[in-house]
Parts: sequence; structure tokens; C-alpha cells
Amino acid sequence: MHRQAECFKRIFLVLVIIIAARGDAAERAKLTLGYSSTGPTAVGLWVAKDIGAFDKYGVDPNLVFISSGPVMVPALIGGDVQAAIAGANAVIAAVLGGAPIVSVASLANRPYLRLWVHPEVNRVEELRGKTFGVSRFGATTDNLTRILLRRVGLENAVTIRQLGGTREVGLAFRHRQIDGAVLATLRTDVPHRILIELAESGIQYSMGQLVVSRDFQRRSPDTLEKILRAYIEGVAVLRDANQRERVLKTVARYTRLKETKAIDEIYSDAFKYVDRVPRVEADAVSTTLEFMGKKGLPIETFADNSIIDRLVKEGFIDQIYKNR
Repeated sequence: MHRQAECFKRIFLVLVIIIAARGDAAERAKLTLGYSSTGPTAVGLWVAKDIGAFDKYGVDPNLVFISSGPVMVPALIGGDVQAAIAGANAVIAAVLGGAPIVSVASLANRPYLRLWVHPEVNRVEELRGKTFGVSRFGATTDNLTRILLRRVGLENAVTIRQLGGTREVGLAFRHRQIDGAVLATLRTDVPHRILIELAESGIQYSMGQLVVSRDFQRRSPDTLEKILRAYIEGVAVLRDANQRERVLKTVARYTRLKETKAIDEIYSDAFKYVDRVPRVEADAVSTTLEFMGKKGLPIETFADNSIIDRLVKEGFIDQIYKNR
């Protein structure tokens, strides 16, 4: 009799655990969260997912890669994704075109891109009349290429080719179909060199922004805050040098890269450039606005820092880092 009672007790406990687990799953907010780059700005998001930060805050995001910002924005507007990481230029252009979206965070406010050239190129003036490759027109690579060309006096002095993605840019460089490219890393097996580090040239630029529709912001402010809290915890792990090996494994898994050097390059740029406080800073979008001919446009037109500012004020971010 005692053994039978014990058996029923165990069955009861198992049922309680199953019901509780189902309840927790039901309470988690399910959503699709897109990212348009497998570069440094996505690393904090991946880490947050891997360490269970989203689960901690009751959010269940399905992370989906969509090739570029100009493609991501229509997906966001159409409701295919509820939140997205996209380039600042694509976000601002969409808002100016009437899209009901808003940026709630800027993940990196300095450009980690470089101007890559063939080894024989020693001065930027030597690129006059040459060809540059970009992933897509309107993407971050395209926008920063044009901003750099304007800064060095080569605007309208080079040809810009749209190639589809960073892999295609690398192949075009390999076959000398292009003479230069503005990328974080140039994937190619032929000799190449960095001519200009954009971050060191004085260019400030919002590399990736977390964006939602105005409707989602209005209907689900609590879920939006949970997303940001989880993301910030992911970045705290990313920025912890003691977690390097763990983060490298995350980068390798999401990028599907096999080369140690390529994985380490993404990690190093993320560690260096992804911001502790992901605020949309006026200085970081001023270059984009000026390039678009919208200098002086109020940042509130396309961004809302209220959640980030509140998390800073309440000490949430300081506490996350203090506890590490």
C-alpha cells in the first residue's frame, strides 16, 4: 500500500511539473525577431538567446536572418517580424517615407567597417575612376561607402556596384571586378589590405538599430521592455572577457563559419564596438541625416529612447554589470 501511494505521489509530481512548464510556455510572449546582418551587431542578440535571457524575462523570440535592412523594413511593416535589427539608414529612410516604425535602441554607435583595397593601392586618390562593391543599394555598406567617398573627395568619382551580399563582394574582389569595398571583413583568399578604418577617421554612425512598428510599441510596451532587458544581459556577457570562448561558440553557431580567424574577427569587433548602453545617439545619426539632406531632423522623428533612459535611471544596466 505504501509503495502504491508513493507511486501515485511521483505521478502527481510529474503532472504538476508538466502543467507548470506548459503554463510558463503559455505566458512567454512569442514573436519573430529578425536581424539583417551576421556581423557584430547581431552578437548580443544571439548571446541573449543562448544564455536564456529571453526565457528569464518571459519572451520566446524566433530569431530569423533576413539579408539586409532594405529587405527587413518591409517585413517589419508587413508584420512578418515583430522586432528587427536593421541599419539606421534603412530605418530613417523608411520613416521619412511614411513607414510607421520606430527605433528603440542603437546597438553600436561607431562604424566597425574598413575600406579594403588591393595591396598595390597606397593612397585613396588612386581609387578615382575605379569600382567599389556593396551588398545592396541602400544597405549599411552602401551608405557608409558613399559617406566615406564624400569625405575623401571621391563622391561621383567611382562606380558603385550592387553585388547581393558580402560573400559576393569577396568573390568580385578576388576576380578584380571591383577595386575596393567598405566592409567589416573582406572574405577572400587573395592579398588585400585595409586603407582606412572608418571608426578612426572620425565618422560616427549607428550601425544597427532595434526597430518595432509603432503599433507594436503601443500594444506591447511590456514585451518590448523585456526584449531590451534580455538584450542588455546578452551584451553584458559579450563584453565580459572571461566569457570569450562561450561567445565564440555562439558566433560560430549562428554564422555557420568554420574558419577560426573569421569567427574571431566578428567577436573582436562586437567586443570592441557593441555599446553597453544601446541608446540612439544624435551624433551617431547626424552623418546619415546630413547625407540624406535632412540635417537637423529631430531624433524623436524616428527614435524613442524612453525605455533605455528609464533602465539607465533605475540602475538596471549598472546592476547587470556589477553582478558579473
